[in-house]
Amino acid sequence: MNAQYSETRIANLLQYFHSQNFPEKPTVNSEASVEKIPQDILQLIWENASDGMRLTDSDGNIIAVNKAFCSLVHLREQELIGKPFTCFYAPDSINCEQTLSQYRNRLQTNTIRNKYEKEIRLTDNTIIEAEIVTSVVTDSAQEQYIITEFRDISERKRWERTLNESEYRFRSLFENSVLPLYQSTIDGKFVNANIALLNLLGCEDFLQLHNLNIAVDVYAHESDRKTVQEELQNGHIVQGREVELKRRDGSIITVLMHAHARRNEQNEIIGYEGALEDITQRKALERQISANIQRLETAQYELTKLNATKDKIIAIVSHDLRSPFSSILGFCDLLQSEFETLDNKEKLDYIGFIKDAAQHQLNLVNSLLDWSRLETGRINIRFQPIDIERIACDTINSLLGLAKKKMVSLQVSIPKGTTVRGDEQLLRQLLSNLVGNALKFTPVNGKISIHQISVDDSSLILGVTDTGIGIPENELKKLFKVEEKYSRTGLQGESGTGLGLPLCYEIMKKHSGDIQAESTEGKGTTFKLIFPKQIKSDCTKVLIVDDQKGNRLLLSKYIARVVEGAEILVAESGKEALESLLTNQPNLILTDYHMPVMDGIEFLKHIRLNEATKNIPVILISGDKIENHHHLDSATTVLRKPVAFQDLREILEKIRL
Repeated sequence: MNAQYSETRIANLLQYFHSQNFPEKPTVNSEASVEKIPQDILQLIWENASDGMRLTDSDGNIIAVNKAFCSLVHLREQELIGKPFTCFYAPDSINCEQTLSQYRNRLQTNTIRNKYEKEIRLTDNTIIEAEIVTSVVTDSAQEQYIITEFRDISERKRWERTLNESEYRFRSLFENSVLPLYQSTIDGKFVNANIALLNLLGCEDFLQLHNLNIAVDVYAHESDRKTVQEELQNGHIVQGREVELKRRDGSIITVLMHAHARRNEQNEIIGYEGALEDITQRKALERQISANIQRLETAQYELTKLNATKDKIIAIVSHDLRSPFSSILGFCDLLQSEFETLDNKEKLDYIGFIKDAAQHQLNLVNSLLDWSRLETGRINIRFQPIDIERIACDTINSLLGLAKKKMVSLQVSIPKGTTVRGDEQLLRQLLSNLVGNALKFTPVNGKISIHQISVDDSSLILGVTDTGIGIPENELKKLFKVEEKYSRTGLQGESGTGLGLPLCYEIMKKHSGDIQAESTEGKGTTFKLIFPKQIKSDCTKVLIVDDQKGNRLLLSKYIARVVEGAEILVAESGKEALESLLTNQPNLILTDYHMPVMDGIEFLKHIRLNEATKNIPVILISGDKIENHHHLDSATTVLRKPVAFQDLREILEKIRL
């Protein structure tokens, strides 16, 4: 088929389009229409069209092509005319016979595709992408032809692929970012978010997230949402703002927010978008570091204070420690050098002086050791219910001989059965020191009594009162300070160590109590002993503090077996427990000793320093021997690991009595 044949067929078609018998609106593909156009105009359009144009007959042979088509397929017109339309395809890229067969079949069944896109590999192996538009026309002889328009969209497709790849990369970056990312509406609904945000807020899917009201369900404080929204509405960018958010389970997290407003083409705000940075753990670590620094500073202050106190004590006590040796060594020297010339009375007098000095030295050393053991916790304290009336009577009986010698009466006025929780040995030493002191400064025919001053739901106050010479008012504040070493000579020349009253003060501290002195010169002195009333707990609300989940569960089961219907609160650390105490004040606390962040002893110290919690009974559980720890008190019971149900039940029953 040659060029002359092609020109003839085109001429015939053009003539057909403009024949008198051609309908005013001939059918193209049964629906399209073409207006009558002069033949030379159609020819001009054909030749100068920017899109490739191809005309094929019913057999699939190419009848005509324009210049744009030749340029598109990299072939000349004479290489195309008269050949099957598959001639410009690379031979191995299609099955020519099958393709031509499909072409003829679709033409016969009127199923030719009108518009589609196709990737074509040409004979020179160049690949192009084309948008193909087909139209079926029928001439006066009822012969069908197909006009096919090829538009090269290779560049457009490359841009589309690049855009899709870019969109995919950014979508992947958005979805897989470790930072929680979001987009939201002005009225507070999430419209887009990544997996990290779902995890941050504890949502299982985007539907759960979308159903949240950001202002109420996400922000821990609605005022923060309003502040952020105002900044964004005013055109500001929120950069690194610290806010607290709520997870779906109600727990609070702290995040750094980075956000800006989303705008449409009219520059109107249509929503917000941004990123969140979870700093909850960092804040917890900062708080822990801050608490540690504070504890270190407190410890440093206390150590500095103790060091200064120690220096002062050493300076004061060293004089008293040396003084007796002057007497002891002096009289020993006299006995050694003048023994033969001394009569028996002088020898006995010298030995008496040595004995008195040695006894004073022993008393001083014993007092120092007792005070030191109490201060540093190196004494075994066993708290239990003590009949204080019995202890008071025993104290009076032990000093009755000395009192008769001094012609001073002793008496006890405490109701029988009065009990305090304490250590019997320390309470005996306390009363003995106070009554012994009173005997030094009470004149003949005086009176000393141990009596009950008052009792109520919170405390029991006992008094040790004498009718002695009293203490000057300006010296009362020195009595319990070991660094002051306040001491006076008794009415019969009795000397003191100056450590007896500081020792009494330490004993009362160990019993979670206090000691106060009231005195009038010439009339006498009263030492008030203030014992906290033993708290009886019904154990209906119990706080269990342990970093091990299994231990918390076991103790919860034990408590439930002893106290039916008890409300059990749990905490994983002393720090968490202190936060819980602010809102839920239990009437019993069980705490482990070894815990991270804040151990049981540190936790106990905070409890006792708080006026609202200082009297709550505490059971301290430990595998170590910590009974001698100086932070333990009369409201604290030590339970050794492993915890046996029977041991815990006995302690609980005592607390509930």
